[in-house]
Amino acid sequence: MVGNGPEPVPRQAADDWLTPRRFAALLGVLIFAVYPEVLTGQATFFHRDFAVFGYPLAFYHRESFWRGEMPLWNPLNYCGLPFLAQWNTLTLYPLSLIYLLLPLSWSLGLFSLIHLFLAGMGMYFLAHRWTENRFAAGVAGLGFAFGALMLNCLMWPNNIAALGWLPWVVLCTERAWQGGRRWLLAAVLTGALEMLSGAPEVILLTWGLLGTMLLGEMVRAGAGRWRMALRFVGVGLWVAALAAAQLLPFLDLLAHSQRDTGFADSVWSMPAWGWANLIAPMFRMYRTSLGAYAQPGQYWIPSYYPGGGVVALALLALLLVRRRVVWLLGALTLLCLVLALGEHGLLYSALKRALPLLGFMRYPVKFVMLPAVLLPLLAAIFLARCLAVPQPYWPRFSRRVLMFGGVLVAITAGLIWAAFRYPLPGASAEVAARNGVLRAAFLVLILGGILALPRIHRPRWEVPARLGLLALLWLDAMTAGPRPNPTVLRWVYEPNLVCQELHLTPQPAIAESRTMLNGQAEASLPLAPMTNATDEVLYPRLAIYANANLLDSLPKVVGMYSLFPRETGEVLAMLWGTPEPPQGLADFLAVSHMNVPGRVTEWQARPRHLPWVTVGAKPVFAESAATLAALSAPDFDARHTVFLRPEARGLVTVSNASPAKVCVQEFSAHKVRFEVEVSQPVMAVIAQSYYHNWRAAVDGHPTRLWRANHAFQAVEVPPGKRQVTLVYQDRPFYCGAVISLAAAGGWLIFWFRGRSQRLR
Repeated sequence: MVGNGPEPVPRQAADDWLTPRRFAALLGVLIFAVYPEVLTGQATFFHRDFAVFGYPLAFYHRESFWRGEMPLWNPLNYCGLPFLAQWNTLTLYPLSLIYLLLPLSWSLGLFSLIHLFLAGMGMYFLAHRWTENRFAAGVAGLGFAFGALMLNCLMWPNNIAALGWLPWVVLCTERAWQGGRRWLLAAVLTGALEMLSGAPEVILLTWGLLGTMLLGEMVRAGAGRWRMALRFVGVGLWVAALAAAQLLPFLDLLAHSQRDTGFADSVWSMPAWGWANLIAPMFRMYRTSLGAYAQPGQYWIPSYYPGGGVVALALLALLLVRRRVVWLLGALTLLCLVLALGEHGLLYSALKRALPLLGFMRYPVKFVMLPAVLLPLLAAIFLARCLAVPQPYWPRFSRRVLMFGGVLVAITAGLIWAAFRYPLPGASAEVAARNGVLRAAFLVLILGGILALPRIHRPRWEVPARLGLLALLWLDAMTAGPRPNPTVLRWVYEPNLVCQELHLTPQPAIAESRTMLNGQAEASLPLAPMTNATDEVLYPRLAIYANANLLDSLPKVVGMYSLFPRETGEVLAMLWGTPEPPQGLADFLAVSHMNVPGRVTEWQARPRHLPWVTVGAKPVFAESAATLAALSAPDFDARHTVFLRPEARGLVTVSNASPAKVCVQEFSAHKVRFEVEVSQPVMAVIAQSYYHNWRAAVDGHPTRLWRANHAFQAVEVPPGKRQVTLVYQDRPFYCGAVISLAAAGGWLIFWFRGRSQRLR
């Protein structure tokens, strides 16, 4: 109290001013301040994978939705591949209705920002659960939502959706294993929503965190430890059952895909000095053509800077707060940061040799996602502790904070010196220096503000002081570099824009032909320097790169997908093994247009290509290695020869090439129907990826679908005028859907029963 002023309000009352509603309003205002043009529909995201991966997948999903079909198969990429089973397509995620029902060029950006808001609110409630201090919870919520990793993850709708649910899953599952039916149901629901969002690495890290927390709690628990474990396992199984319609097709595709335990290596790992970017975000960063900055050595995330204030508070928690949960979170953070270094950290390589499944994490730098969650939590724990320090201990406590702040400022100064003393080609030491000085200034202001809070005794200043500290934390994150995920006007995503500009003659279409970029173009396009947002979207679209072809319904040979059939990948890899692709193989794959060498947006026609369905080739039986060698040979001609596996030798009666007439009557995503007229048995070959969920019939009678030319489809057709039908039947999806419906029914029964009991 100063002079004769009013009695001071207890500190906890000022902290509790930041109620959930007030924090939600503050979070919403700050998100609007960062991306007003996205929320108002004037522009949307485009940076990197959003334009060539996330948006086209959402477009294909939306088109299928309005056709009234489930997008199980995509015939437009990789000569056909499963779509729903990719998991990151968000096909079964309930909140996908946001962009399915609203205009896509506005609503997909809105979808991402809604999940950013969801992430901040979830972290707020989780941190309040652990600290019982609403102001500290607000610091954690803002720190998580506006960390560079979260803002950069807006380019991946599936990743931001999974990260948005992560703190909710942790909160509800922890409460569930501690008891309570209501929290059990909440844990199952939030866990299933995160599972259906389709970000495998985020989901694995979430449940790895939960498993570690459970073990830590079981160590100090009494007789109820096994009951907690049983509840945890029950939640996990129930979540898996609710998501079975997505999980089973994914696991089925994974088993038949190009990925195995040796698929991933340590490319795109954090550089050896990558930890420095946690406090000096511009240290050794190079500027891209669009004005953003990136870290050399990895292209997955432009920045993972969590905010210098958040890092400082988290480290102070490890130094000054003696709680098991702090040590546990600190150990997990350290482990993930070491693993994110990949081969630079040694531990990743050693663990991968011992646990080959670790290769499932495609890029080691992705381990930084968990520290992005844990650092704000640690910061909140320290802040709550700081505001509760008894007055007699305060001088010593504040001195330690000041000393540690001085150490961090000294480290920042050392990094600035290293930027000049050991410059990195392409990186600006001046930019690193200016940014480092600004970060140090924010750090001093934030720590000074925290130490000043207990000395503010006038009620009218306590709340503004706390809001000012939140503003400093937000400004620290937002001024660390150019705004993550810049935006572009929505018209660049207009469908069929490429067809109008390129005038491909004849235009590639399903059942007829495909486009293909040469190997040089495929390798150089991700690194093409674009100086404005419009070109960043239109150039890949005109080059029909990655999944941009989906916006124009143009079939192409490859695409941009996490998973595709293994054998298809082996065949397609031969197209880029030489300067010129094997012409016979390109003919078989119906490649009607290739880009002009050195000009990725100019296309030249290939009149010699075959249609997707051909009839009459002579079967040759050969092992896989011999087949692959023959397909890449200069004399391969799919008009006369089709390669089948040796096991077909005694079952296929066709022995010679034979002329035949074929008329394709229907070729859609999930059904192929054509008529063949022949005088003797022939092989009908379909240049579409072989996948075991396809079923074939001739005149309505089931027949065997053979693997042709190593990775494609063939059907033996008897003499006469025959109707051949291929239907895609995803049995893992159907089985999973039954399990999911049963699990959902059980969830509703328990929910209604609990609600009735509460009402009584």
